[in-house]
Amino acid sequence: MSQSATLRELIIMSNNSSTNESVIPLEDITECVRLQRPPRFADSYQVSIADQNLTQQSVCISDPVPTGRQILEASNRFPAENFMLLMRQASGNVEEIGLSETVNVYQQGVEQFIAFEVDRLFYFELNGRRLPWGDKFITENILRILGGIDSNQSLWLTDRSAEDKMLNDADKVNLSKKGLEIIYSKAMSWKLNVHGVVITSDTPTILASEAMIQAGFDPSEDWNLILKVKGQPKKPISTDDEIDLTQSGIEKLRLMRKEIVNGEKPIDLRSEFVLLDKDTKYLNALEVHWETLLDGSRRWLIIKDFQLPNGYNQEKTDIAIDIPPAYPDAALDMFYCNPPLNLKSGAVIAQTNSQQAIAGSSYQRWSRHLAPSTRWNPKVDSVITQMTVVEESLLREVGQ
Repeated sequence: MSQSATLRELIIMSNNSSTNESVIPLEDITECVRLQRPPRFADSYQVSIADQNLTQQSVCISDPVPTGRQILEASNRFPAENFMLLMRQASGNVEEIGLSETVNVYQQGVEQFIAFEVDRLFYFELNGRRLPWGDKFITENILRILGGIDSNQSLWLTDRSAEDKMLNDADKVNLSKKGLEIIYSKAMSWKLNVHGVVITSDTPTILASEAMIQAGFDPSEDWNLILKVKGQPKKPISTDDEIDLTQSGIEKLRLMRKEIVNGEKPIDLRSEFVLLDKDTKYLNALEVHWETLLDGSRRWLIIKDFQLPNGYNQEKTDIAIDIPPAYPDAALDMFYCNPPLNLKSGAVIAQTNSQQAIAGSSYQRWSRHLAPSTRWNPKVDSVITQMTVVEESLLREVGQ
């Protein structure tokens, strides 16, 4: 007795009835597979067939044990000889189905069929399993679906001559190259520099306090926390804040102790005009000394003892920013340093030869400007964004 005939007999016996349903839906067939029982007798049975992008369609077949040809023709793929058919099972296996080969959908646990209009298959290995595919390219997303790989796992392509490559969302693997491409998954991890200590997290977000503990710092002590992301203003955060480690350009979490000075004479800081509220909050959060002063018709913001990156002849300098009366409608441009800066390497710093007198002191002018593509926008730009220009300019000269 053939496999097909045996199944039909089981269907009739299990129903004990002459009632004949018109269509057994895909959901019922999936339940049959889960419970390992035959489906009810019907005129047709629903199966899922997908294209090379795994875009699914449901089709009806008249035979519970169809051939590859029946499946292709039921999905209007003619002539069937021009196509190759794969069967993807719940177990994760993917195998080729010939035109005359029969498939017992209910015993084999078929997840879906995949049809390709090609005359050959390509092979690859995914987590130790050799699988066929009907296109010379396969995307990272489809690899995840075929392998049942969660988003907390990263996919890696084995490279026999160099370091293995992690696959990103838009990546494709070329299966037509010589040799079998080997792909594997592993738990994803993210790194964060916490004040010089690099920690690893197996989750894409981490509490600042947890990051500090991993790096060996006590979050219960008094700290100011600054999150540095390339191209963005320094962002003051608290120990209870969550850090998104997936954001592009994240550099480090900087820690500064909150200093309490007893018995010392306070620094005499001037406040001769008022900044925007957001500028004031930003500067205060940085725990730097700053002042505003008037010098003739010009208004200056002076940031005291600004810490410099390694590579300059000074460890600190005062930074001056010219604040036009029409600010923020008027743009901030350039910045000024006192004492003047030189590179330890002896290399010349371009466009820093001019001097500017500010309240009786001579400042070195750094002629640095926004590019035309990032022109000043008074609705969003401020002292905060100008400080990113300052920091980027200073870092660039010392190769950071």
